[in-house]
Amino acid sequence: MKFVKDFYRNSSWRLLLSLFLFIITIFTFFRIIDEIILEKEDEVDFIIFQFFRAHIIKDSATGFMYLISQFSSAPFVKIAYPFLMGILVVFKFYRKAIFTFVAGAGGLLLIYSSKMFFARARPPFPLLYKEESFSFPSGHATFSFIFYGTLAYFIWLTNLPRVWKYIMMTFLIALSLTIGFSRVYLRVHYPSDVLGGLCLGYSWLFLLIFISRKWYILR
Repeated sequence: MKFVKDFYRNSSWRLLLSLFLFIITIFTFFRIIDEIILEKEDEVDFIIFQFFRAHIIKDSATGFMYLISQFSSAPFVKIAYPFLMGILVVFKFYRKAIFTFVAGAGGLLLIYSSKMFFARARPPFPLLYKEESFSFPSGHATFSFIFYGTLAYFIWLTNLPRVWKYIMMTFLIALSLTIGFSRVYLRVHYPSDVLGGLCLGYSWLFLLIFISRKWYILR
């Protein structure tokens, strides 16, 4: 109890909020595994698919959803991540480059191991194309939150005016969420895959940021 009291007393409201969200995301992730992946109680997934088909999916929006989805695709990641690390090294932000590498490599390992362990099949009847890999968790949702969340964190560490920080960070997080939305729209992932991926991405990024600030690696 003393540790909890000391932590609460010495922590900012932002850290406490982040910790609360971390607990919620961990709980949600394992709840999805228990109820939906293992028990196969996936009725809500198909109810959401029916709602999308009836009210959300439009021919005019499908191309845009496909485009948004590409901002966390494998070809994009193979270019964006090395480019970001290269820029950080060129400007001698070596610790941020290491943070970026660990976030990306660790995220890929979490995604791959989770997909292989749970081996959930993809949803039937995809809108445009069929994906061959396993479905849970959504790699696009997980990695987009890690990548754009990392960018948002780096922006927070700059000396930009706070209003611009909030604008840019909000845009990046909104982009990550929209990518997850697009995966459900395109019916290449179940909604629970996307929610699980976002939870996994947030949890991993929170741990890295917490450790980096705890040990004065990045502040």
